[in-house]
Amino acid sequence: MEAEKVPRPFLPWVGRACRQAREEKGVLQVQIAAAMKVNQATIARFEDGTAWPRRPEEVLMAYASELGMDVRMLWLHGFVLWLENEPVLDEEEQADVRAAMRRLAPPEGSD
Repeated sequence: MEAEKVPRPFLPWVGRACRQAREEKGVLQVQIAAAMKVNQATIARFEDGTAWPRRPEEVLMAYASELGMDVRMLWLHGFVLWLENEPVLDEEEQADVRAAMRRLAPPEGSD
């Protein structure tokens, strides 16, 4: 793959997904940090994608617990952001991704 066609790593997108979910719920970084017994700067670096935690499963479980959501949704949201923002797939692969996303979407009127 050419250098400009190589996707950036997945992990920063997970941090971005956690930030978006946290902000949507009105939870502060310091609340996540307190739940994990780390400082707020650690959470900020994770959300910015500049540092990845040693135990990512624990970090995402803390987010899920504090936000009252299924941890799988955080992983999934990170993956979706990665696919949407790293356009390195050819047209056929992009169509496959769009089809998979449609399968994941809840049926209309199921809210």
